[in-house]
Amino acid sequence: MSAIPGLVHVDLSGNQLNGTVPNFFSKMKGLKVLNLENNALHGVLPFNASFIQRLAVFKIGGNSNLCYNHSVFSSKMKLGIAPCDKHGLPMSPPPAKDVSSGDSSENDSSDYDDSSDGTSQKKEHHHGPSKVVLGVAIGLSSIVFLIIFLILLSKWCG
Repeated sequence: MSAIPGLVHVDLSGNQLNGTVPNFFSKMKGLKVLNLENNALHGVLPFNASFIQRLAVFKIGGNSNLCYNHSVFSSKMKLGIAPCDKHGLPMSPPPAKDVSSGDSSENDSSDYDDSSDGTSQKKEHHHGPSKVVLGVAIGLSSIVFLIIFLILLSKWCG
């Protein structure tokens, strides 16, 4: 795969891949999207912070036996996997969310915050209407339907 010139997007998520993450991804200069989440990958993540920051999207969560070298990554960088212990095993359960890099703008539409020390932090995004808004909309539409039904019923009966 690393020999494919111009490869920009690699999504291998949810494929039950096992083994260690290949280091050749970091040698792919044109790569912008790397999604390896929800597999059975294990071992130490072979990438450095500059490789991950070069990507527009990087997803690695959902690989419970995968961990990162805490001396390579800042604790502020949220990768979605646990740091490694001295034996190369995850020190704690992985966090629920992983990093999805975006453009380095600091507005709410960005997937990460490009802070002054160059680390990335995941921002929570909420897509779509809330449950309260949906409940109110359904309630109001039910009332309107009931009023129309009663008007039509009174015209038919009267």
